[in-house]
Amino acid sequence: MEDSEPSRALAKSDAGNTPDAYEREYMKGEGLVLHRAKQRAPWFLHAIFGAAALSVLLPVFAGQSGALLGAAIGLPIVALAWMLFAVLRVTVSEGNVNVQYGLIGPTIPVAAIESAKATRYHWTKFGGWGIRRNLHGEWIYSMPGDKGRAVRVVWRNAKGRKKVTFIGSSEHEALAEAIATARKALPAAGPDPVALPTGGPSALPEGQPADGSASESRSQPDAPLGGNTDT
Repeated sequence: MEDSEPSRALAKSDAGNTPDAYEREYMKGEGLVLHRAKQRAPWFLHAIFGAAALSVLLPVFAGQSGALLGAAIGLPIVALAWMLFAVLRVTVSEGNVNVQYGLIGPTIPVAAIESAKATRYHWTKFGGWGIRRNLHGEWIYSMPGDKGRAVRVVWRNAKGRKKVTFIGSSEHEALAEAIATARKALPAAGPDPVALPTGGPSALPEGQPADGSASESRSQPDAPLGGNTDT
C-alpha cells in the first residue's frame, strides 16, 4: 500500500498545467511532470533587441550601399539572440530536471542530484543575467525579474564530476520542492551486480555458477575411498 503513495502524488502533480508545443517536442522529460515554469524576458529586454533589429534595417530603408548584405548577416544574429534570451523554461519530471534558456541548457538526471535548495543570489556575482558562470565555476540560468531567487542544484555528471547549477525562478521554493519529490520517488538502489569474467557466463570454469561462488561439489574435498581410513 505504501508503494502506491508516491505514484498517486506524482500523478496528481502532473495535472492542470498544459505544456506548449516547444516543451512537448524538446522537453518531454521522463515520466510524469511535477513542475513546469516559463519565465519570459521583461519588456526592456525585448526593447533592446527590437532596437538592435531596427538599427540593422534602417540603412536598408535609407538605401545605403551594402545595407542589404549587412541586413542579411545582422538580422539572423539578432533574431537568434532574441530567441535565445526571450524565455527561460524549467521542467521537473520523475527522471530529470530540464533547463532551457532559449535552446541552451542542461538536462540533469534526478538520480545524479545530491542536493537542491531554494536560495538567493545577486546578479553581480555572476556578472549579469542569462547564462553565466561565476569565479567558482558555478553556472546560473536566470532571467531579469526573478528578484534574485533561485534553486542551487548540486549534482554529478556522467564522469562523476561535481557540478553546481543555479536555476533562477520566481517560484524557487516550489521548484525545490518538486525536485525533492522526484528524488524521494526514486527506486531504492539494489545490490551491486556480480562482475563476470570477460566473455560472460560461458567463460566460467565448468561447474561454477554465474554468481561467482564455487559449486558445492567443488567446494568440498573428495570423500575417501574404501570407507574409514583410520589406522
